[in-house]
Amino acid sequence: MKIAFHNFLTTLRRYKVSSLLNIVGLTLAFTAFYVIMVQVRWEMTFNRAIPDAGRIYLVAPCSPFDETGLSINSPRPESEQLIAQSPEIEAGGCIRIWYWEQPVWVRRGGDLLRLQGAFNEISAGFVEALGLKTIEGNLKALSRPNTVALARSQADRLGLRVGDVLWFGDEENRRPEVQKEVVALYEDFPANSSFARIVGLVDVGDQDLDSPNNWNDCYFVRLHAGADPDAVARRWSELHLSIYRDYLERMASVWGEEISEEELNDPRACALLPLDGLYFDRRIAGEADDFPIGSATLTYSLLSVAMLIILIALINFVNFFFALVPVRLRAVNILKVFGAPTRSLRFSFLFEAFGFMLLAQLCAWYVAIALKGTEFASYVSSSLALGDNLPVLGISLGVSLVAAFVAGSFPAWYITSFNPAMAAKGSFVGSTAGRRFRTALLGVQFIVAIGLIVFSVCTLLQQRYVRRFDLGFDHEQVLTFYFPSSKLSNPDSFDTFASSLQADPQIAGVTASGNRFVAEAISVFGRKINDEEVGIHVRFVRSNFLDVLGIPVLAGEDFRPEHDRDSTARFIVNDLLARKGLKVGGRLDEGEVIGICPDIHYRPLQYLTEPFAFVTGTCWQTRMSRFYVRLAAGFDLDAVCEGIREKARKFDPDSEVADFRFFDEEINAHYARERRITTIVGLFTVLAVVIALMGVFGIVLFETQHRRREVAIRKVMGATTAEVLRLFNRRYVVLVTVCFILAAPVGFWIVDRWLASFAYRTPIHWWVFAAAFVVVLLVTVATVTFCSWRTADENPADSVKSE
Repeated sequence: MKIAFHNFLTTLRRYKVSSLLNIVGLTLAFTAFYVIMVQVRWEMTFNRAIPDAGRIYLVAPCSPFDETGLSINSPRPESEQLIAQSPEIEAGGCIRIWYWEQPVWVRRGGDLLRLQGAFNEISAGFVEALGLKTIEGNLKALSRPNTVALARSQADRLGLRVGDVLWFGDEENRRPEVQKEVVALYEDFPANSSFARIVGLVDVGDQDLDSPNNWNDCYFVRLHAGADPDAVARRWSELHLSIYRDYLERMASVWGEEISEEELNDPRACALLPLDGLYFDRRIAGEADDFPIGSATLTYSLLSVAMLIILIALINFVNFFFALVPVRLRAVNILKVFGAPTRSLRFSFLFEAFGFMLLAQLCAWYVAIALKGTEFASYVSSSLALGDNLPVLGISLGVSLVAAFVAGSFPAWYITSFNPAMAAKGSFVGSTAGRRFRTALLGVQFIVAIGLIVFSVCTLLQQRYVRRFDLGFDHEQVLTFYFPSSKLSNPDSFDTFASSLQADPQIAGVTASGNRFVAEAISVFGRKINDEEVGIHVRFVRSNFLDVLGIPVLAGEDFRPEHDRDSTARFIVNDLLARKGLKVGGRLDEGEVIGICPDIHYRPLQYLTEPFAFVTGTCWQTRMSRFYVRLAAGFDLDAVCEGIREKARKFDPDSEVADFRFFDEEINAHYARERRITTIVGLFTVLAVVIALMGVFGIVLFETQHRRREVAIRKVMGATTAEVLRLFNRRYVVLVTVCFILAAPVGFWIVDRWLASFAYRTPIHWWVFAAAFVVVLLVTVATVTFCSWRTADENPADSVKSE
């Protein structure tokens, strides 16, 4: 062992350039592997930190709005009866998953302090089904009126403990009916879970218990070990058939219309989706903004990139070893002549491989620590701290040890397999099989490099395509903010506030909606249009909303200011809904369709455009709290924001303006996860190409050492330096071309599979493949030329003398 360690240190000192390149290449590879695996671990363990996640299931009926997918929501009557009648269910309950904040008041030092608090409504069984860990108090006390439970983080932020009280609302904060008592504190849900943002709980009570037509609640059930989830799902379908039929028969007289037999028989399928697999389950129809759904394609793409980078680094290690074979073989054979056992020599080389790998691993961990506080860390969902990723450290260390054994065994066997008599000869000639092996290794690197470049460029093009996609409305120079004042419910008060804002010459228009305009599922109406059940996405807006955002009206008329005060609802529907039969003059609920707009994209581009309607009128009693302000040319953003804050304080001192951002930023936030991951893929693709070129460097070093006599003879026979360089480059040009022919179809298939997850996707351009080929070819030729120049330009007499 001592001799092997000494030989390793000697190698580092004697072959400085080769050792440095080896360590740098391996360090970059292991750093990339660690960072990528941190992100992959975050994705793959999503929801798995919740105790018994494998026994917790989401009740997911077939969506009433998209028959091809499953809904995260279900009606309360069926699900509550399912829990009561199913012996397989240990516990179950619902949560209204949408995330909302409201003003809350807490008492500090005798004064009431206004803060923002986030709360979700749940039923009592949800707590037991998810196994929330109580820190203080009793979560069962949530069933009492006017009580709340807080996660540790929210309790610390609000400065509250069990027994304290808070008030919901704006200026009505002192009304006793909105006073809430904190009855329990619980541990926060894991950060990588579907419930990470759930930090405050209130009881949902009896809401919608008699409404099988309201799909508002996510039901989760914990099954007993060994229970059959399919049997429970079939029971839900049976209950739905009975309950919904009774509901329609009961409501027929109220609606004053006859219900068809087809409507009465609604055999809606249902599935129970395990919580530990929910994140990647693509059967879910759409994605709620506050219920994240991951992409298995992206995650496995990341994992593949990590493994390919390690593969390239290992090939480099082997290539660098072979590059040094001509200069190391003489010493090895001399040792064998003097009696050194082959086993000892092989152990020494294997020890050298482990030394390089472990040294590179330590350097990689140091780089990861350095990256922790940089901007790059923001592209990874989890912390890069070593202490937070011990399993990843173990995997990384294990990979490096296995890699050392795999990459070190063959070179150790190869260099010690020659006859010692070769030491007496003044040269080393590699076998044809050896050359083919090295060429094959280099070919793998080229194929991987070309494939990664194609994939990386296509992911970046998709991101650019999404950013530049025509959404059907003008979102440039539009500022958005949230102002939750209760006074905005009054149309006259709203107009007063909007007029005060528009008095600023830097503001060209002011409008508002009941919630975010571009979002997945804010409000969806299930309605029958021409005997077809249609899910209609709805946005509640002010009458000038379409005008401020530049949305044209194709038929009929736009909203008028008096519609804001009218108790009759007015609808403007998209062209898709009009084609389904809802024309101008048609009726929707108690309102009239007055216009038709284009098929604008009000949802993220992962999803197709669905039937859609704008609605205005006082009948919905919706507070217009999400503002959209069009800015004039040459605006001063800081001055505009400060002016809005000042006017908001004068309008309602008890409410605060929050969440200033440009509309473009609000839209792009829907693609933040994909953008982060594709950026990581792009950066590490460049890294993979750099490491692969180090392999080219190693092979060229090998060849220049091996072919010095041949080059000298050619120069004696009249060959020029340029001709020698062409000789060295010719085989690499052929090799890159062959590798491109192999990599192109594989790259196309992978990119096509990845783009399939988008409803709207960029075309796969031919020039991406051509660019990947040209980049790899040019950089390879440059590398070969740089490495070969010294040998090609060397005096032939010096080459022959050294041989």
